[in-house]
Amino acid sequence: MTTVPHTTPFYWQGEWVDEKEAGRRLGTLGGILPALAGPLDVHHFLTACGRLAVLLTDRDSAEFRRLFADLTDPATTALSAADAELALAALAAALAPDLLAAQLTTELGGTAPHQLVPAPFADGAAELWQPIGTLVHIAPKNVAAGGVLSVVEGLLAGNVNIVKTSGGEGLFTQHALAALADADPSGELRSRLVVLRFSSRNTEWLRELCRPADAVAVWGTEEAVEGVARFLPSGCRLVEWGPKISVAYLDRTGARRDGETLRALARDILRNGQRTCTSPQVVYVDTADRDVLFTEARAVADALSAEAVNFPVLTRETAEQAEITNVVTVAHLEEHLGLTRTFSASDGTWHVLADTRPGLAASPLFGTVWVKPLPREEIVRVLHPMRRYLQTVGLHAEGRSTVPLASEFFRAGALRVVPLGAMLESYAGEPHDGQLALQRYSRRVSIATMGAADRLPAGRAA
Repeated sequence: MTTVPHTTPFYWQGEWVDEKEAGRRLGTLGGILPALAGPLDVHHFLTACGRLAVLLTDRDSAEFRRLFADLTDPATTALSAADAELALAALAAALAPDLLAAQLTTELGGTAPHQLVPAPFADGAAELWQPIGTLVHIAPKNVAAGGVLSVVEGLLAGNVNIVKTSGGEGLFTQHALAALADADPSGELRSRLVVLRFSSRNTEWLRELCRPADAVAVWGTEEAVEGVARFLPSGCRLVEWGPKISVAYLDRTGARRDGETLRALARDILRNGQRTCTSPQVVYVDTADRDVLFTEARAVADALSAEAVNFPVLTRETAEQAEITNVVTVAHLEEHLGLTRTFSASDGTWHVLADTRPGLAASPLFGTVWVKPLPREEIVRVLHPMRRYLQTVGLHAEGRSTVPLASEFFRAGALRVVPLGAMLESYAGEPHDGQLALQRYSRRVSIATMGAADRLPAGRAA
């Protein structure tokens, strides 16, 4: 594989180009799809995914070493070695061909969704799935593999994929997608991939990026979505992924005497500095007793203290540190009113803010977590007003209580319920924010047929 200099962070259909050349080519993005020789062969794609998955499990491969270096780069992603290995293992698992084929079948009806199927309520008509066309991805800054996996799903649906990563990020997304393209000797994947790294403040480039789009998938905050939406052409589909808030729940039926439960929760809090939307920002305790609440908060603090040594201290921007300082200071002052109790690491690497008020509140992240009371009878009443933002619930409860409690959280608006310690994990084909990605990256079309001779050619439209 060709060595990639870090001075050329723009990957364009198999070429590594500099900023000047990328800027010159921006106006040609709309010509990529019409220039393709034919539809994407799903078999070629699945084979390439399988080849890359094998390389990602081989620590001696050039692909593993390069991507591991990207993930552990202290100036950008700054994952610990253990988390980087977990991220690469998770990416390899997500690229398993059998799982991707199963996702195609689950979401689009089969591994050949281009095939005509009779329309359920019309004689002489048939329907099939087709790619949306040109799909732009605004990759998440807080999840290294997020942009890669979004593109994998875009390719699985048969699209041309154009990716924007943040101007301050490393080249993990570029390197991973280049490795995927290199694993396909046919060149089909390479011709459908463009990955650009630039700041969203560069509105001229952002406008040119969105101009040819048939759909734009945005991973990020409401501000990020609004910032991109204004550049979308008429008729372009906006696919929003986020923003979300996740919580943990310590039910009264779940025994926590062994300490491992709260250690697992602490790992969920500390991984990736809580910058993942599935990271817990609030720990709810199934109680209305303030003494029980404060005792549980102290136990959470002890677990964080024990686990913090296993995680790197992530660099915080001035504004991020200022927000943490402000929130912790206010919580400390409210101790005098009997509303709160605070527990903090001596070096400020984590903070536990026990608050007697149950309302859902965002955390300033970086190891700062709220601990609040929420009797199980109050789950829907308290959380339902924030249903648009509620995503993952890390649940600790006795086995018989798990399903009834999950049902309450689903009624309140939650989208995922998982055990503590698994909040940041996912499985291949898991719905994103309650929706199926491949259907959002595709379009359902129909044709009125007159007989067996009227058939569409096999393959996909892009």
